[in-house]
Amino acid sequence: MPAADEQKAIGHVLRLLRSEWDDWDRHHRPAAAGAAAAAATGKFDALGEQALNTHMLYGSDQGQFADNQVVYVKPPHKEPSAVAGIWCRWDYQKAPPRCGFYYGIWSSQPPHPKPAAPHGGLHVAFVGYRFETPEDGDNHNFYHAQPCRSMGAKDDPVDHALPISQRDPTWPLAAKSALDLLLCLVTSLYGMHGLVALKGRIEEEPSLRQNGLIREAMKNVLGLQHSWD
Repeated sequence: MPAADEQKAIGHVLRLLRSEWDDWDRHHRPAAAGAAAAAATGKFDALGEQALNTHMLYGSDQGQFADNQVVYVKPPHKEPSAVAGIWCRWDYQKAPPRCGFYYGIWSSQPPHPKPAAPHGGLHVAFVGYRFETPEDGDNHNFYHAQPCRSMGAKDDPVDHALPISQRDPTWPLAAKSALDLLLCLVTSLYGMHGLVALKGRIEEEPSLRQNGLIREAMKNVLGLQHSWD
């Protein structure tokens, strides 16, 4: 079956996030991010815009990125020497749809006495989080996020992954759709300022500004803000 409407909307948001990384990587990436970049790109290829569109806009309504491909995204503001990426799977043949966004961040760490640092005097640490739609059963049947050590369907630990639990804790998220879930991921990385900035970029493109699914999801997640009197 052809791509679902929400799948296309997710693709547009990922495209905007990918383009922000492209600008950061070309013009703003600090030298201190070199070790993290080497560790990340040595394992995962950057998914380009054309390949992303093939998956999300014109591809099947059931699929996933290749296990060695991610959409690289700009790291959080307070982690300028880190490199971050998103791996995605989707299944719109099920009701409700099943989607997952694996977010991973590689960060350069000060050298540890033992063993010797492998990347120019710096260690690299990887931490991942998977953002998922409700699962079968009555225990995880809610939108949620969990820590993980992988970036893909095989659940193989990424090199440099910290030895953390891949199950707990499980954080419930105030999402009503897979698109909401992706915007919750964006907010968790960049805060409300980052989400508002993404909304501004969406409004610059008439086709996205008029997309009802994107407008509704943005309204839902922006509505989480607390108003201080």
